[in-house]
Amino acid sequence: MNEKLCLGTVQFGLQYGINNVLDRKPDVDECFDILDYAISMGIGCFDTASVYGNAEQIIGSYKGFNDNVKIISKLRPMLNDSDLSQDSIVQECENTLKRLDKKTLYGYLIHSAADMYNEEVLAGLHKCKKSGLVENIGVSTYTPEEAVYAVKNTDFNFIQIPYNVLDQRLNYSDFFEPAKERNAKIFARSAFLQGLLTMEIQQIKAKMPKAVEYVEEFEKICKRFGFTRKEAAFLFCYYHNGIDYVVFGVDTVKQLKENIDLLNKKEDFQGCYDSLYGAFKDLDEEIINPSMWVKK
Repeated sequence: MNEKLCLGTVQFGLQYGINNVLDRKPDVDECFDILDYAISMGIGCFDTASVYGNAEQIIGSYKGFNDNVKIISKLRPMLNDSDLSQDSIVQECENTLKRLDKKTLYGYLIHSAADMYNEEVLAGLHKCKKSGLVENIGVSTYTPEEAVYAVKNTDFNFIQIPYNVLDQRLNYSDFFEPAKERNAKIFARSAFLQGLLTMEIQQIKAKMPKAVEYVEEFEKICKRFGFTRKEAAFLFCYYHNGIDYVVFGVDTVKQLKENIDLLNKKEDFQGCYDSLYGAFKDLDEEIINPSMWVKK
Protein backbone atom coordinates (compact mmCIF):
# COMPACT_ATOMS: atom_id res chain seq x y z
CA MET A 1 0.00 0.00 0.00
CA ASN A 2 1.17 3.51 -0.87
CA GLU A 3 -0.55 5.03 2.12
CA LYS A 4 1.32 8.33 2.08
CA LEU A 5 0.40 9.11 -1.53
CA CYS A 6 -2.64 11.17 -2.52
CA LEU A 7 -3.35 11.55 -6.23
CA GLY A 8 -4.35 15.09 -7.18
CA THR A 9 -6.78 15.44 -10.06
CA VAL A 10 -6.49 19.06 -11.18
CA GLN A 11 -5.06 17.74 -14.48
CA PHE A 12 -8.29 15.82 -15.11
CA GLY A 13 -10.22 19.05 -15.53
CA LEU A 14 -7.66 21.73 -16.37
CA GLN A 15 -4.39 22.06 -18.25
CA TYR A 16 -1.98 22.68 -15.40
CA GLY A 17 1.65 23.34 -14.55
CA ILE A 18 4.70 24.82 -16.27
CA ASN A 19 5.96 21.48 -17.63
CA ASN A 20 2.96 19.55 -19.01
CA VAL A 21 3.62 16.16 -20.56
CA LEU A 22 0.53 16.58 -22.72
CA ASP A 23 -0.41 19.80 -24.56
CA ARG A 24 -3.95 19.14 -23.39
CA LYS A 25 -5.74 17.66 -20.43
CA PRO A 26 -6.21 13.85 -20.55
CA ASP A 27 -9.53 12.60 -21.95
CA VAL A 28 -11.99 10.64 -19.82
CA ASP A 29 -10.63 7.21 -20.78
CA GLU A 30 -7.09 8.35 -19.99
CA CYS A 31 -8.29 9.62 -16.60
CA PHE A 32 -9.93 6.26 -15.91
CA ASP A 33 -6.69 4.47 -16.85
CA ILE A 34 -4.81 6.69 -14.40
CA LEU A 35 -7.32 5.88 -11.64
CA ASP A 36 -7.17 2.14 -12.47
CA TYR A 37 -3.39 2.12 -12.15
CA ALA A 38 -3.40 4.23 -8.98
CA ILE A 39 -5.78 1.82 -7.26
CA SER A 40 -3.85 -1.23 -8.47
CA MET A 41 -0.74 0.28 -6.85
CA GLY A 42 -2.41 0.82 -3.50
CA ILE A 43 -3.16 4.54 -3.70
CA GLY A 44 -6.38 5.06 -1.76
CA CYS A 45 -6.61 8.85 -1.40
CA PHE A 46 -7.67 11.28 -4.15
CA ASP A 47 -7.76 15.08 -4.07
CA THR A 48 -10.05 17.18 -6.23
CA ALA A 49 -12.01 20.46 -6.18
CA SER A 50 -15.17 21.99 -7.58
CA VAL A 51 -13.10 24.53 -9.55
CA TYR A 52 -11.00 21.87 -11.33
CA GLY A 53 -13.11 22.02 -14.48
CA ASN A 54 -15.05 18.73 -14.80
CA ALA A 55 -12.69 16.70 -12.57
CA GLU A 56 -15.38 15.95 -9.96
CA GLN A 57 -17.74 14.63 -12.67
CA ILE A 58 -15.00 12.40 -14.10
CA ILE A 59 -14.27 10.93 -10.66
CA GLY A 60 -18.01 10.52 -10.04
CA SER A 61 -18.48 8.55 -13.26
CA TYR A 62 -15.55 6.21 -12.51
CA LYS A 63 -16.78 2.83 -11.26
CA GLY A 64 -13.53 1.26 -10.03
CA PHE A 65 -13.39 2.64 -6.49
CA ASN A 66 -13.82 0.34 -3.51
CA ASP A 67 -15.52 1.35 -0.25
CA ASN A 68 -12.22 2.27 1.41
CA VAL A 69 -11.28 4.97 -1.08
CA LYS A 70 -10.81 8.44 0.43
CA ILE A 71 -11.98 11.43 -1.61
CA ILE A 72 -11.11 14.99 -0.63
CA SER A 73 -12.66 17.97 -2.38
CA LYS A 74 -12.62 21.72 -1.90
CA LEU A 75 -15.18 24.46 -1.50
CA ARG A 76 -15.07 27.02 -4.30
CA PRO A 77 -14.05 30.54 -3.18
CA MET A 78 -17.11 32.02 -1.46
CA LEU A 79 -16.19 35.44 -0.02
CA ASN A 80 -17.64 37.46 -2.91
CA ASP A 81 -20.95 35.60 -2.90
CA SER A 82 -23.84 37.90 -1.98
CA ASP A 83 -25.80 34.90 -0.64
CA LEU A 84 -22.94 33.53 1.49
CA SER A 85 -24.44 31.60 4.40
CA GLN A 86 -24.03 28.35 6.29
CA ASP A 87 -26.76 26.85 4.14
CA SER A 88 -25.03 27.93 0.90
CA ILE A 89 -21.86 26.16 2.10
CA VAL A 90 -23.87 23.01 2.80
CA GLN A 91 -25.47 23.32 -0.65
CA GLU A 92 -22.01 23.57 -2.27
CA CYS A 93 -20.94 20.43 -0.43
CA GLU A 94 -24.09 18.57 -1.50
CA ASN A 95 -23.47 19.61 -5.12
CA THR A 96 -19.92 18.26 -4.90
CA LEU A 97 -21.18 14.96 -3.45
CA LYS A 98 -23.70 14.71 -6.29
CA ARG A 99 -20.99 15.26 -8.92
CA LEU A 100 -18.73 12.74 -7.20
CA ASP A 101 -21.60 10.26 -6.75
CA LYS A 102 -20.69 9.93 -3.05
CA LYS A 103 -22.69 10.02 0.17
CA THR A 104 -19.82 11.39 2.26
CA LEU A 105 -16.40 12.94 1.71
CA TYR A 106 -13.24 11.97 3.56
CA GLY A 107 -12.31 15.65 3.60
CA TYR A 108 -13.76 18.99 2.53
CA LEU A 109 -11.34 21.92 2.40
CA ILE A 110 -11.60 25.66 2.00
CA HIS A 111 -9.96 26.28 -1.37
CA SER A 112 -9.29 29.99 -0.99
CA ALA A 113 -7.57 30.50 2.35
CA ALA A 114 -9.12 33.99 2.62
CA ASP A 115 -12.40 32.20 3.37
CA MET A 116 -10.80 30.69 6.48
CA TYR A 117 -11.18 34.01 8.33
CA ASN A 118 -14.94 34.20 7.68
CA GLU A 119 -17.11 32.93 10.56
CA GLU A 120 -20.00 32.05 8.26
CA VAL A 121 -17.78 29.81 6.12
CA LEU A 122 -16.36 28.09 9.19
CA ALA A 123 -19.83 27.54 10.63
CA GLY A 124 -20.98 26.13 7.28
CA LEU A 125 -18.10 23.66 7.18
CA HIS A 126 -18.86 22.53 10.73
CA LYS A 127 -22.50 22.09 9.71
CA CYS A 128 -21.37 19.83 6.83
CA LYS A 129 -19.36 17.77 9.29
CA LYS A 130 -22.08 17.61 11.92
CA SER A 131 -24.65 16.46 9.37
CA GLY A 132 -22.37 13.63 8.19
CA LEU A 133 -21.70 14.99 4.70
CA VAL A 134 -17.96 15.07 5.46
CA GLU A 135 -15.69 13.27 7.90
CA ASN A 136 -13.00 15.96 8.11
CA ILE A 137 -12.75 19.67 7.35
CA GLY A 138 -9.74 21.82 6.57
CA VAL A 139 -8.07 24.39 4.35
CA SER A 140 -5.71 24.56 1.41
CA THR A 141 -3.08 27.18 2.23
CA TYR A 142 -0.67 29.07 -0.01
CA THR A 143 1.57 30.93 2.46
CA PRO A 144 3.32 29.99 5.71
CA GLU A 145 1.25 32.64 7.50
CA GLU A 146 -2.00 30.98 6.42
CA ALA A 147 -0.75 27.54 7.44
CA VAL A 148 0.39 28.72 10.88
CA TYR A 149 -2.91 30.54 11.41
CA ALA A 150 -4.85 27.39 10.48
CA VAL A 151 -2.92 25.18 12.87
CA LYS A 152 -3.13 27.62 15.78
CA ASN A 153 -6.55 29.26 15.41
CA THR A 154 -8.87 26.62 13.95
CA ASP A 155 -9.88 23.07 14.77
CA PHE A 156 -9.31 21.89 11.19
CA ASN A 157 -8.51 18.21 10.79
CA PHE A 158 -6.67 18.67 7.46
CA ILE A 159 -4.25 21.38 6.35
CA GLN A 160 -2.87 21.34 2.83
CA ILE A 161 0.40 23.18 2.27
CA PRO A 162 2.83 23.99 -0.54
CA TYR A 163 6.13 22.31 0.29
CA ASN A 164 9.19 21.36 -1.71
CA VAL A 165 13.00 21.54 -1.77
CA LEU A 166 13.02 25.24 -2.68
CA ASP A 167 10.07 26.17 -0.47
CA GLN A 168 11.00 25.00 3.01
CA ARG A 169 9.54 28.04 4.80
CA LEU A 170 7.32 25.94 7.05
CA ASN A 171 10.35 24.15 8.47
CA TYR A 172 11.27 27.48 10.07
CA SER A 173 7.75 28.43 11.15
CA ASP A 174 5.89 27.22 14.20
CA PHE A 175 3.84 24.78 12.18
CA PHE A 176 4.80 21.11 12.08
CA GLU A 177 5.10 20.62 15.82
CA PRO A 178 1.73 22.13 16.81
CA ALA A 179 0.11 20.25 13.90
CA LYS A 180 1.43 16.96 15.30
CA GLU A 181 0.39 17.90 18.84
CA ARG A 182 -3.23 18.27 17.84
CA ASN A 183 -3.26 15.42 15.30
CA ALA A 184 -3.99 17.57 12.26
CA LYS A 185 -3.19 15.68 9.06
CA ILE A 186 -0.81 17.56 6.76
CA PHE A 187 -1.10 17.23 2.98
CA ALA A 188 1.91 18.56 1.04
CA ARG A 189 1.44 19.52 -2.58
CA SER A 190 3.85 20.98 -5.15
CA ALA A 191 6.72 18.51 -4.57
CA PHE A 192 7.97 19.29 -8.09
CA LEU A 193 7.02 22.99 -7.84
CA GLN A 194 4.58 22.47 -10.71
CA GLY A 195 7.32 20.87 -12.80
CA LEU A 196 9.98 23.56 -12.33
CA LEU A 197 12.29 21.27 -10.32
CA THR A 198 12.43 18.65 -13.07
CA MET A 199 12.68 20.87 -16.16
CA GLU A 200 15.78 21.03 -18.34
CA ILE A 201 18.07 23.88 -17.24
CA GLN A 202 17.79 25.52 -20.69
CA GLN A 203 14.00 25.58 -20.34
CA ILE A 204 14.28 27.12 -16.88
CA LYS A 205 16.59 29.82 -18.30
CA ALA A 206 13.86 30.70 -20.78
CA LYS A 207 10.86 30.48 -18.46
CA MET A 208 12.17 31.22 -14.96
CA PRO A 209 15.71 32.63 -15.12
CA LYS A 210 15.73 33.66 -11.45
CA ALA A 211 15.41 29.99 -10.43
CA VAL A 212 18.36 28.66 -12.43
CA GLU A 213 21.08 29.00 -9.78
CA TYR A 214 18.94 27.27 -7.16
CA VAL A 215 17.95 24.39 -9.41
CA GLU A 216 21.60 23.94 -10.41
CA GLU A 217 22.60 23.83 -6.73
CA PHE A 218 19.81 21.31 -6.11
CA GLU A 219 21.13 19.19 -8.97
CA LYS A 220 24.67 19.24 -7.53
CA ILE A 221 23.44 17.89 -4.20
CA CYS A 222 21.35 15.22 -5.95
CA LYS A 223 24.30 14.03 -8.05
CA ARG A 224 26.55 13.83 -5.00
CA PHE A 225 24.20 11.22 -3.52
CA GLY A 226 23.28 9.45 -6.76
CA PHE A 227 19.73 10.76 -7.18
CA THR A 228 18.00 12.49 -10.06
CA ARG A 229 16.26 15.79 -9.37
CA LYS A 230 12.91 14.10 -9.84
CA GLU A 231 13.71 11.36 -7.31
CA ALA A 232 15.04 13.80 -4.75
CA ALA A 233 12.19 16.32 -5.15
CA PHE A 234 9.56 13.65 -4.55
CA LEU A 235 11.38 11.84 -1.77
CA PHE A 236 12.16 15.11 0.01
CA CYS A 237 8.42 15.59 0.68
CA TYR A 238 7.76 11.90 1.27
CA TYR A 239 10.55 11.62 3.83
CA HIS A 240 9.33 14.46 6.07
CA ASN A 241 7.93 13.06 9.34
CA GLY A 242 5.46 15.92 9.68
CA ILE A 243 3.82 15.25 6.31
CA ASP A 244 1.02 12.66 6.26
CA TYR A 245 0.25 12.72 2.53
CA VAL A 246 2.14 13.84 -0.56
CA VAL A 247 -0.39 15.18 -3.09
CA PHE A 248 0.77 14.95 -6.70
CA GLY A 249 -0.86 15.05 -10.10
CA VAL A 250 -0.06 13.36 -13.39
CA ASP A 251 -1.05 13.68 -17.05
CA THR A 252 -0.53 10.02 -18.03
CA VAL A 253 -0.34 6.48 -16.62
CA LYS A 254 3.34 6.40 -17.64
CA GLN A 255 4.00 9.46 -15.50
CA LEU A 256 2.09 7.93 -12.57
CA LYS A 257 4.14 4.73 -12.80
CA GLU A 258 7.36 6.77 -12.90
CA ASN A 259 6.34 8.73 -9.81
CA ILE A 260 5.44 5.63 -7.81
CA ASP A 261 8.71 4.01 -8.88
CA LEU A 262 10.59 6.94 -7.31
CA LEU A 263 9.80 5.42 -3.92
CA ASN A 264 12.02 2.41 -4.72
CA LYS A 265 15.01 4.50 -3.63
CA LYS A 266 13.55 5.83 -0.38
CA GLU A 267 15.66 3.54 1.83
CA ASP A 268 18.86 5.19 0.57
CA PHE A 269 17.67 8.79 0.80
CA GLN A 270 18.67 9.81 4.35
CA GLY A 271 22.02 11.40 3.43
CA CYS A 272 20.56 13.36 0.54
CA TYR A 273 17.61 14.44 2.68
CA ASP A 274 19.90 15.73 5.41
CA SER A 275 21.87 17.78 2.87
CA LEU A 276 18.77 19.24 1.24
CA TYR A 277 17.00 20.05 4.51
CA GLY A 278 17.82 23.68 5.18
CA ALA A 279 19.84 24.12 1.98
CA PHE A 280 17.49 26.72 0.51
CA LYS A 281 16.28 29.70 2.53
CA ASP A 282 14.85 33.13 1.82
CA LEU A 283 14.21 32.57 -1.87
CA ASP A 284 12.33 35.26 -3.78
CA GLU A 285 8.62 34.51 -3.60
CA GLU A 286 8.42 34.96 -7.37
CA ILE A 287 10.34 31.68 -7.64
CA ILE A 288 8.48 29.58 -5.08
CA ASN A 289 4.91 30.87 -5.54
CA PRO A 290 3.49 29.68 -8.87
CA SER A 291 0.59 32.15 -8.66
CA MET A 292 3.19 34.91 -9.20
CA TRP A 293 4.74 33.31 -12.27
CA VAL A 294 4.47 35.21 -15.50
CA LYS A 295 3.35 32.98 -18.36
CA LYS A 296 5.96 32.82 -21.11
